[in-house]
Amino acid sequence: MAESGHESELKVGGFSFFGLEKLGLVALRAPWVSAFLILLISAFAVLGVMRLQVDDSLSELFRTDTKEFRQYEEIDRLFPSSEYDVLIVVEGEKLLEPGPLSSFSEAVVDLQLADGVNGIVSMLSARLKPDEHGYAAPIVPDELPSGAAYDAVIERLRNNEIVKGKFLSDDGQLALIVLSLDRDVVREMGSRAVIDGLRQEVSRALDGSGLSYKFTGAPVMQLEIRNAVERDRLIYNGLGFLAGLGIAYMFFRRISLTLIVVAGPAIAILWTLGVVGALDYRLNLFINVITPLILVSGFSDSMHLVFAIRRAVRNGVDHVEAARAAVLDIAPACLLTAMNAAIAVLSFSLAESALIRTFGQAALLAIGISYLAVAIVVPTLAAILVRKEDVPEKSGHDNDIDSVGVLQKITDSIVVTVGGRPILFTLMGVAAVVATGAAYWNLEPRYRLADQVPDKEQALAGTAQLDKKLTGANPVHIMIRLPERKDAQGKEASRLFQEETFEVIAKAHKIVEERAGLGNVWSVESLRRWLAEAGDDSVETVQSYVEILPKHLVHRFISKDHSSVLVTARLPDIDASEILPIVELLDEALEPLRKEHKGYEFAVTGLPAIAARNSATLIKELNWGLLGDMFVIFIFLGLALRSVMVSVVSIMPSLFPIFATGALLFAFGEGMQFASIIAITVAFSLAIDSTIHFLNRYRLEENRLGDRAGDTREALRRTIHHIGPAVVVTTIVLALGLGVTVLSDLPSLRLFGQLSAACLFASLVAQLIILPASIAMYRRFFPRMV
Repeated sequence: MAESGHESELKVGGFSFFGLEKLGLVALRAPWVSAFLILLISAFAVLGVMRLQVDDSLSELFRTDTKEFRQYEEIDRLFPSSEYDVLIVVEGEKLLEPGPLSSFSEAVVDLQLADGVNGIVSMLSARLKPDEHGYAAPIVPDELPSGAAYDAVIERLRNNEIVKGKFLSDDGQLALIVLSLDRDVVREMGSRAVIDGLRQEVSRALDGSGLSYKFTGAPVMQLEIRNAVERDRLIYNGLGFLAGLGIAYMFFRRISLTLIVVAGPAIAILWTLGVVGALDYRLNLFINVITPLILVSGFSDSMHLVFAIRRAVRNGVDHVEAARAAVLDIAPACLLTAMNAAIAVLSFSLAESALIRTFGQAALLAIGISYLAVAIVVPTLAAILVRKEDVPEKSGHDNDIDSVGVLQKITDSIVVTVGGRPILFTLMGVAAVVATGAAYWNLEPRYRLADQVPDKEQALAGTAQLDKKLTGANPVHIMIRLPERKDAQGKEASRLFQEETFEVIAKAHKIVEERAGLGNVWSVESLRRWLAEAGDDSVETVQSYVEILPKHLVHRFISKDHSSVLVTARLPDIDASEILPIVELLDEALEPLRKEHKGYEFAVTGLPAIAARNSATLIKELNWGLLGDMFVIFIFLGLALRSVMVSVVSIMPSLFPIFATGALLFAFGEGMQFASIIAITVAFSLAIDSTIHFLNRYRLEENRLGDRAGDTREALRRTIHHIGPAVVVTTIVLALGLGVTVLSDLPSLRLFGQLSAACLFASLVAQLIILPASIAMYRRFFPRMV
């Protein structure tokens, strides 16, 4: 093929951006030098990969520069254990019988002495009323009595206001142990070592007792997230490469071409992870998606490039010239798809959520590095590994590859049929877009903490039992900041132990219990009510008990500097849309207190409150961001290819897969989650790849027709004949590559994989039916001028 011919085609149908589309030509001039540089960069990338760490934070998704999140961070600073408890759920039908109860007591004692434990609270912490000397004996003594005396102990335990419904279920078959961890020890030993040690202690103490146990709480959830993220990364890489290798070999039937196809995305993954590690981006449930994202996007570009090289070689063209021709014909479209993918995820990098913003930034890096790697690696390896075939293929139109002949016939038949009846298929496309779009717009934002946590481990199972038999495991707080007070010498003094402060706490405590209807409410008021049973709940008495109680217990509801207090309740793990009315009710009910007690500041906070306030807003912003990015892409495509037609005809094929995926969610009664919007955005950024390759090839074929430029149907036939099999196969690979996330233990990633696959297959329908119909319809009203 003559060089000038390709250059003229590029001027009409191609796209240029500072010469980046010609990087492959540079590599072809000195392929062995290029190969050495690829190996050198890869070696440095390995160093970055070794620095990768996992971000297991539960709150990072809602980290925003807002007053509400700063209040949440203040809770974590002033009350370290408030969001860092390990909850142990112990169950058994005979829990309150002497033998199992002794085993339970032994477990509690062993846990108190375990590494990393700062304090422990359970039903065994409950005390009788103080005697005349102020001593309060434990309800359950160290030496268990027998007979009627034992029955009396159990009766008092089950009816104790602090125990019932909080640490012991009404049926007496579930008990809760709350552990406060020492964060310094956890940092030194690692959460895995500390929690595994706790599990060993409980397992040993409860062995043979007939009692079962489950660990939950934020530290346990974080550990399970970290384990799942590390495990998923290995699965995604392994299965993704196996799928890519298998399909590439079935497609090309040559080891050299198969290796070239998978080498590009493989090196792109290595380089991206190296940069991510070097920049200290932490792996999380969303950034973990980047690996299959690179794999499938890089695989798509590699397939188009290698398919073009293979076709030319089978036509007798020299392998280096074939690679050069592929770079000139295909690389501009690959660059354009990368730039459009970057636009698609741009809104993520600007999101308010720190977690999504980090994902967006990492995704932008991944897209850029993936293009660079594929654009350099594929031509380099093609020059080194591909050789001219000794026996040329039988002459024929395009010398089709036997293994894809069936696909070629099917796609040719579909597009030729559509091109012959553009009005019918365009109307069908419009109807499909409108119908699915209506369902998409009726989706409600949804968020649950359970979506972030592996659902095949202990944490969620334990949380479910607490939701069922107690009041839940998720803490929501009212933080009360006390007004400043000066003593006689003008120095700052605490306003904690004053009657007004206790009155404020009591009113807030009552609001949480009665107005919001929440259970397991804890505050200084809990201590005062217990003392009131003994007949003395004066401020002085409360202060004396606060001074002798274990510090880990006191600091659950009083800050170390006595500047703030907490009223804490626990919620079940329900959707954020159900939590928001509770949060708003609490905020509204506190308003009279704000007016009555000037100087006292009240804030409803905690992870459920933050999620309830922010999740719907963030999801809606991301949704609008996606739609805005789409229309930017439509305009950008038209400008890049200098064609109004490109902008117009790409609208319906791009909207349909997004709306169809939303309609699928709507049909199954699901809402729009964070994973949903990210899956749809990522799938759209990949699906637009095929649209761009189709439009790029169509313009080349339209130009080649010369005097027959008005023959739209023939241009469509040539276009699909050239790229149809590649479009189908790459869609399958993309769906499999992202669909492998359905094997994750993380519900949000399973949803991501399911929706990505659905969106990609919907996009295939759009490429084969809606896009050709749109082009044919446009050309019917706006013929191309020769």
